[in-house]
Amino acid sequence: MKALRIVACVLACLSLAAITPVACFFPIEYVSIPVVATGVFALFMLLARRKTPPERPREVSFMNTDEENEAIRKEQEKKK
Repeated sequence: MKALRIVACVLACLSLAAITPVACFFPIEYVSIPVVATGVFALFMLLARRKTPPERPREVSFMNTDEENEAIRKEQEKKK
């Protein structure tokens, strides 16, 4: 999913950069094409970003307090 976000970001940047040359060399109506493309790619980038990876299960660790480790052990035994 990260690769899709990067590709969409690069395409959005390229289409945004294309606005100035299109405005210089073509009639002003054609500027709407890279503007719409920028919006579509930016939207795609944001929609692809919303998916978050699943949360890792908690594990017993020396960094946790004794109470936290005990609660984790109880949760793990309930699942079994």
